[in-house]
This record gives sequence, C-alpha cells and structure tokens, in this order.
Amino acid sequence: MRNRKTFFVTFANEQQNITDMDAIKPTYKQPCNWSRYSIVVTIIFVVVTVLLGCFSTDGDSPRYWAVNICRYAFVLAILSGLYYCPRSVEITPSRLVIRRLLTKKYIPVGEIVVVAPYQRTMNFVRVCGSGGVFGFWGWFRNQELGRFFVYATSLKQLVVITLASGRKYVISCENSQEMAAQIQLRMHKG
Repeated sequence: MRNRKTFFVTFANEQQNITDMDAIKPTYKQPCNWSRYSIVVTIIFVVVTVLLGCFSTDGDSPRYWAVNICRYAFVLAILSGLYYCPRSVEITPSRLVIRRLLTKKYIPVGEIVVVAPYQRTMNFVRVCGSGGVFGFWGWFRNQELGRFFVYATSLKQLVVITLASGRKYVISCENSQEMAAQIQLRMHKG
C-alpha cells in the first residue's frame, strides 16, 4: 500500500505527463458551454419572434407597420445571432479558430501578444451586440479592458486575447486556464 505522500507525488507526475502529452497535440479544442441565462433568453426571443410571425393585421393600419418592423428586427437579430454565436474554440499551431454556428473567425497566432484567463470583476457595457440572445457577442466596454469584442455563450470561463494591433477579444470556453495555456504554448513556439 502506498503512503499518501507517494500517492500525491505519483499523481502529480502523472498529471505533468498528461499535460506534456496534451501540449504536443497540434490542435486543441474546447466547446463553448451555454449559460442558463443565454438558453432562457434565446428561447424566449425565438418564441416571441415566431408569435410575431403568426400575428396578422390590416395592411394600412399603423399597427401593421409596427408589427412588421418588429418582425424584421427580430429576424435580423436571430440571423446575427446565428452568425456570431460561438460553438467552440480551437487553437492550431498557426491560428486561433472561433467556430461559430454559421462561420469561423480566424486569428493568426503571430498577431497575439497577450493571452490570459479573465475573471469578470466589472460589468460589460454593451456598445453593439447581444447581451444573451445566442450568447454574448459584439462590441463591449468596461473600465478594466477598454473596448473589446466578445464571443461567449457564458461569462464564467473567459479568456482575454490582445492582438499586436491593440484589438481585444474576450472568448468563452470550457476551461479558461487550459485554453490560455494552450494558446501561450503556441505563441512561444512561433
């Protein structure tokens, strides 16, 4: 029977070996987990949009124009959400890939100058984007980071990425510590 000290030393060495093996992988990927808030807000938004689609009014009344403007605005918001909502984050030797529902966003690793896990201590002020419908995406601002672009489905596990141009991205993932470490590993290889 092993004593406790031997067990913890062995466990720590095994964890180091696992981390070393993970570091060797050319591609590392994590899903973007949805928060309950984003799920509830998205469902409510989609249901209201469908109900607006079922609502009929006369063609010349002011109510007709108001309902139609709301319909088109809601449909446009859903299409924007489908375009920007992140599904997963992947880091390859040459680029960071933010896989969105309909498209992908590529950020070359060579342009990344700073990456770190981010614990949200201040509220994000939305400049232009979504505060929960299909996640959090768009331009936000706060005193700590200044202006930044968010690709997130939850605000719990965040990584902040600063590019050489000064542009900042805040992304969500399953494990922000590990994602930041994997990005840093590729930054130092390049």
